[in-house]
Amino acid sequence: MPDVCTLDRLTYNLEEYERLLQSLLDDGFTFTDFSTVDTDEIVLRHDVDLSPTTALEMARIEATLGVESTYCFLLTTPIYNLLEVEHMRALQEIETLGHDVALHFNTHHYWDGPPELDELTTKVRSECDVIGQLTDSTVDTVSFHRPPKWVLDIDFDGFENTYQPQYFSEIGYLSDSNQKWQHEPPFPDGRPDRLQLLVHPGLWGPTERELDDIVTDLASDCYEHVDRYLEALGV
Repeated sequence: MPDVCTLDRLTYNLEEYERLLQSLLDDGFTFTDFSTVDTDEIVLRHDVDLSPTTALEMARIEATLGVESTYCFLLTTPIYNLLEVEHMRALQEIETLGHDVALHFNTHHYWDGPPELDELTTKVRSECDVIGQLTDSTVDTVSFHRPPKWVLDIDFDGFENTYQPQYFSEIGYLSDSNQKWQHEPPFPDGRPDRLQLLVHPGLWGPTERELDDIVTDLASDCYEHVDRYLEALGV
């Protein structure tokens, strides 16, 4: 089987993302969900920190390639509101395309340190239920936002933790955080036989942009959104 580590540094545009996926398919990988990850399988996860719209664009690309992935959405963020019609439709279309919709849970929104286990489980399950109501499905998979050490390599009762051992320490784990694949190949040490691959949609786009520019444009869009809202109120 060819080795995908021959991929060089990547530009963070959607065409390049499609090339990455195709290279993995050409290497004989198949894509799976958060249940079991067997040899030559990848569980592909997206933490949607910034852009449900770009997440939908990625989901469409994946669907054309027959790739299954899991999209984890935040409920506690000032960046986007899943109850807005545009974002709700994106959420629903992603699921219709055959992908799993899951929760991106921000422990830092509630606690500075580790809470009691029952309290954590209750908060997580309540947010899972909200996502489930939006998609008319049961949500049991949870990705922790900026994960604290006390959620790593832990099996929780009541939900599937994307950082539990079978998806994290017992298989390969790679992430595109901070656009690091601009400066190094995604698989510098060769590809593992089993892998969780984390890709953040907000870091990608139709054309490559630096992270500082993405954040600046996002802040501008948020300001304009608030201004339009206030203007409609006559404020």
